[in-house]
Amino acid sequence: MAGYEKPDFWTLKAKKEGYPARSVYKLEEIVAKFGLIKTTGSQDQTAGKAGPKILDIGAAPGSWSLWLLRKLAGRGFLVAVDIQDLGISPSDPNFSFIKGSILDEEIRARLREAGPYSLVVSDAAPSTTGNRLVDQARSEELVESVMDLALHVLAPGGSLVMKIFQSGEEKRLISQLKTHFSQARAYKPEACRAQSFETYLVAMGYQAK
Repeated sequence: MAGYEKPDFWTLKAKKEGYPARSVYKLEEIVAKFGLIKTTGSQDQTAGKAGPKILDIGAAPGSWSLWLLRKLAGRGFLVAVDIQDLGISPSDPNFSFIKGSILDEEIRARLREAGPYSLVVSDAAPSTTGNRLVDQARSEELVESVMDLALHVLAPGGSLVMKIFQSGEEKRLISQLKTHFSQARAYKPEACRAQSFETYLVAMGYQAK
């Protein structure tokens, strides 16, 4: 994908607020619109503090994880996973980073052991080639991997957010999500670049079987 020459409003805002990337505002908008994080009324057994347990897949460079930790404000627990190191190093007892691929069974086992989660988020994207069809296919494959993992680690009633490159396959994936969640839809946050073909799949009310 082509680079962007001039920093926009969201890029400058991210720098000012200490986030590694502008993508943080996409998550902020999605969480606010769908009410995905409730920091009271639940007990997290791992952290021993009231609050949700969240999994951030494809967390590097760390903007989403940093925003989630600020949102949790010492409550709940956040687990982040990526094949790359994070660009942040929060000293938070309620945060754990696991380096590795979600396709690796050992990594998946560690993520399951740390769960279940009330929310799974993924801003993961494949390495892009510049060929839109190839990039769309890779994104779809990655989304299906994230979805498969989420169905094994979410708590009943949990929610899922995943980035996908628009390709026309969103309807099929949403239909698939609706067999496991009470609600599912596509949503494109305001912070997405106008020329970007990315969007997000949001599913709520996980129905464990």
